Amino acid sequence: MNGVLARCLRELEAGDAVLDVGCIGFQQVTNGDTLGLDLAHAGVDCLPPPAVLPERFAYRQADLDCAPIPFADDSFDLVVAAHVIEHLRRPVEAVAECVRVCRPGGRIYIEAPSERSTWLPSMPFWRDDLRSLSFYDDPTHVGRPWTPQALHRLARYLGCEPEEVRHLSSWRVRLALPLLLAGALVRHRTDVFEWAIWSAVGWASCAVIRKPDSLIGAPQLTYYTRQH
Repeated sequence: MNGVLARCLRELEAGDAVLDVGCIGFQQVTNGDTLGLDLAHAGVDCLPPPAVLPERFAYRQADLDCAPIPFADDSFDLVVAAHVIEHLRRPVEAVAECVRVCRPGGRIYIEAPSERSTWLPSMPFWRDDLRSLSFYDDPTHVGRPWTPQALHRLARYLGCEPEEVRHLSSWRVRLALPLLLAGALVRHRTDVFEWAIWSAVGWASCAVIRKPDSLIGAPQLTYYTRQH
């Protein structure tokens, strides 16, 4: 869990509702428990629900390329879509759906591969571990990389406030990168190898988007350019 998402979760109140878009793995339940938070969790994914769900978890199945998020307008205090929109043919519409189900005054957290994910070569070894160094390593990526500027503009086009947009990078990891990579290779820790490179280069972009108090239900997408 990165610091930006952790801040979004910590600012919630007890009992607040969190929607995890692309929820298989139930990472937001784990994140909430790690932070000691008492939250109401729900999720949507294109896959059928697993045999065992977290306690009191509201699960819905939907393909967001052709269906809306199957929850009511203005239902959630925080909507999290981490590494989802790059798998969708209609990412703008999917983010608009995230805004629709977020309550007025709530937040939407978006995370996706950045333009820097195209700078790196393909993962050259231990391929069965299914790790990605290049954006193109994952054959289910059907969309595009997302720059912080693109996420900022999308928030504006949907009538929302981009509170924070950035590359997810760490100068501390950058300084320690040779040691981290060497240790990961010796121990066959491809998860650490991937994380270290992602953190060093800013492999992903993220955005925290606030839905205005005045916006009820679905946003209206308004494309515009800078006025001269």
